[in-house]
Amino acid sequence: MTRALRHIWRRAARAAAREDGNTTIEFVILFPLIFAIFLTSVDFSLMMLRQVFLERAVDIAVRDVRLGRIPANGFDTLRQRVCENTALTPDCMATITIELRPMTAAEFASLDPTATCINRAEEITPVLDFNPGTGQQELMMMRVCTVSNPIIFATGLIFGGPRNANDDRTASTITVFANEPT
Repeated sequence: MTRALRHIWRRAARAAAREDGNTTIEFVILFPLIFAIFLTSVDFSLMMLRQVFLERAVDIAVRDVRLGRIPANGFDTLRQRVCENTALTPDCMATITIELRPMTAAEFASLDPTATCINRAEEITPVLDFNPGTGQQELMMMRVCTVSNPIIFATGLIFGGPRNANDDRTASTITVFANEPT
């Protein structure tokens, strides 16, 4: 038994003395790390693009509300308008939540900063009404949230970013506008 161990030890020492395969070992150690950093940066870039596209889509939808292109009972139309103008959000109509409500400046200062997002693990989705106004000028707050899956799990651990309890990534935006009387 000791003879076999000595033989194995000598073979390992000879293999270590040779320099064959040093580049391969470095490649095997470093390539997964570099590739993980690359995928994480791509995933983070995709998250940021979703956020920018969502903010642009909300701006366009608010413009349509202010111009009267969306009727008073048009909550689904508002959701559809936001989803039409956003990109890179898979299954937008199923994962979007829109909160639109009148408020005062004092209420805005004490607004809860977390948006209500859909929890895809449950069948329950929040019901938020669409009311474009009561005929007098009022301050309206619109908060939109979408939920999507990350490409790789490590993005949230490395870069942070908003996510829900199921580790889905959320993109949310808030805007305030004056609702003009019709």
